[in-house]
Amino acid sequence: MFSVNRAIAEIEAVCGHDIQQRNIGPLVLHARGNLAAAAASIAAHPNPHIAIITGFYLCHGDPPNCESDGPPGAAMLAAAFDAVGIGCRIATDRLNAPVMRATLAGGGLKGIPLDVIAVGEKDNDGTLPLEAVRSRWHGATPAFSHVIAIERCGPARDGRARNALGKDISIHHAPLERLFLGGPWTTIGIGDLGNEIGMGSLPHSLVAASIPNGYEVWCPIASDYAIMSGVSNVGAAALLGSLSLLRPAWASRFLRRLTPRFAFQLLQAAVRDGHAVSGGRSGEPPRPSLAVDGIPWDRLEPVYSRIHDICGAVSERRDLSASETSDLPVARN
Repeated sequence: MFSVNRAIAEIEAVCGHDIQQRNIGPLVLHARGNLAAAAASIAAHPNPHIAIITGFYLCHGDPPNCESDGPPGAAMLAAAFDAVGIGCRIATDRLNAPVMRATLAGGGLKGIPLDVIAVGEKDNDGTLPLEAVRSRWHGATPAFSHVIAIERCGPARDGRARNALGKDISIHHAPLERLFLGGPWTTIGIGDLGNEIGMGSLPHSLVAASIPNGYEVWCPIASDYAIMSGVSNVGAAALLGSLSLLRPAWASRFLRRLTPRFAFQLLQAAVRDGHAVSGGRSGEPPRPSLAVDGIPWDRLEPVYSRIHDICGAVSERRDLSASETSDLPVARN
């Protein structure tokens, strides 16, 4: 008999593989079990309504732009939630918005609401003040049950948002952690380093001892469930895969959004149409390429395939079990 718990544990192991070789193993170990718990919190909710926060601007990119990790994962989450009737919206800030818009459009998701938040007081190009968005979220009907932050840089202990190199990038990012912490909703953080919103659930001493520049970059903004992933986009797929196992009624529609083909479609749109950048593995400036954190698509595709295959195998066993049960003779009185 198949075990959903065992399948989710396998997905968590795939998700947490240190594909970037940044020694995230100790962080993955500390966060073990959070994937199942985060998925269960959504699956068990009677009326989930979800907001997603993303966008990590690489000011040292060539050209400077939002990175390719984050928006594709946010779009995959939104696509799956929308497919099963779960209300959702996405929030990012002005500099990251073009990549988020391009990714949504490339995935055929133009109907997903997008809140674009001003970075500074001088922004007057259709962006919204942070407080206006927070009021909108608090007035949402139904109320938001969950807020998910995926690959969204958060403030370090000194209050300054810092990239993986420890450089202060606060001027390019609105303080979206105020949205994350601003309501009674359950919070889920998805990250791959420790400098993202939600990673404050990991001890500072552990991040400092494990990650290059971890002492400086660790974000103390905690979440109810922190999911560590080798690449944050993959963390989104892992969450959806786990949900498909916990809620069989969602499985077929979720699996169509979990395919490597759809993941590539979203990444391609982010890069081709939004010019999202990916950091190189040789220290070169991040540039637009079909890669995430310097990991090319041909190395990422098998990861998505494995998650999809795990979920598909469980669904097939369920179908077979149901078929066998339906063939049993009906008891007669």
